[in-house]
Amino acid sequence: MATPARSTNRFRILTMPSTVAGIAAGNAADNADFYRLLPAQTSFAEAAQGRLQADLPPDWWIVIADVADSTRAIEAGAYKDVNTVGVACIAAVVNVDRSLELPYVFGGDGATFAVPGTLREQILPALRAAQKLAREAFKLRLRVGLVRVGELSTQGFWVRLGKLRISPHVTQPVLSGRGWEEAERRVKAADASGALLVNEDDGPAEGSFEGFECRWQGVPSFNDHKLALLVAATAADAQTNLDTYGRVLQRIEAIYGDVAQYHPLRVDRLRLALRPRLLSHELQVRAQRRPPLQRLNYLARMVCGNLAGRLLFALGRDTKAVRWSRYRDELVQNSDFRKFDGMLRMVIDGSDAQAMQLEDWLEGEYRAGRLAYGTHKSRLALLTCIVQSYNGQHQHFVDGSDGGYALAARGLKQRLSRPAASPPG
Repeated sequence: MATPARSTNRFRILTMPSTVAGIAAGNAADNADFYRLLPAQTSFAEAAQGRLQADLPPDWWIVIADVADSTRAIEAGAYKDVNTVGVACIAAVVNVDRSLELPYVFGGDGATFAVPGTLREQILPALRAAQKLAREAFKLRLRVGLVRVGELSTQGFWVRLGKLRISPHVTQPVLSGRGWEEAERRVKAADASGALLVNEDDGPAEGSFEGFECRWQGVPSFNDHKLALLVAATAADAQTNLDTYGRVLQRIEAIYGDVAQYHPLRVDRLRLALRPRLLSHELQVRAQRRPPLQRLNYLARMVCGNLAGRLLFALGRDTKAVRWSRYRDELVQNSDFRKFDGMLRMVIDGSDAQAMQLEDWLEGEYRAGRLAYGTHKSRLALLTCIVQSYNGQHQHFVDGSDGGYALAARGLKQRLSRPAASPPG
């Protein structure tokens, strides 16, 4: 994931139930359930404060996947392609063993995962399949590498994990500790020292992209724009950084109002796509290697399904397969429009005046040496989805169009590279 260096906070484990602690200390087979057994927070603000986090077991691996040269691809107009590859990679890994609950974070141009050691060999062919898809269908190069958690922790790079419940059916991980940043650095280093790189030609490239869907139109702004926001606290002290994130969330609420007012998605603005161009990304992922007639049949089924969906949404009718009367409400609830992976990531709907007010405040915090940030304004919010069930178990990844998180990361990197309290030149 082409993400700038994360904050160096080291979070305390404030509470770790004995069940989780026992599994963390147990054998590798037991550790496979580590993430499933983590207690879930229900408050985003509390989750960002490091509540109920635990050290990842040493036999687990961090997986970093990102589209190389993503900025160039975005500048060439291929941002939806970049988005698609990142979510398709998530689908490939999740489908390796659906009985396991795995933590993953979508970053716009890639993804970060944690997987138990017992699953490592099984996910390698799936990761190669994602690389092959990126190359053949989208002419992109997906860079993938793995780093063992035990190696990081013995060298002082902590790897911690929490869980946030965003809806009755969906959770998302909360990452903290310098180990995630260090794993990314090793995977992207020229010599990849300390990382196991995954190369498409080194073995079987076999995986399933079942569940990957991309059937929604972009969601236009309800005000002036969608703001992709990245914030990384930069103090040396962990508690100071926690306080900084808390103040950022408070400032966002003071400027934009409650979550419902700045959420980038609204039920009445969600529209299923009918144009083949908007459905082509799912077609490429799910049917790219099929014969032409089968590809045409897949496209026709998507169009017909979306036509039927539009009608059933309007009527509020449910079927055995889909609760159409509730699906869009669930979609909004199950979206990852805000997350914490060692830094704060959000897509916010708001006005230009609100964005200016927020950026002025962030600039003051940056000049004071407390944080670095990056922003990017887009016309639309893009939705890319993984659907295990149309009745609750579906997750929707949100980013801004025309660059989103990836272009916001450029501003963040520039600020991180400057001395903390120096004014921008």
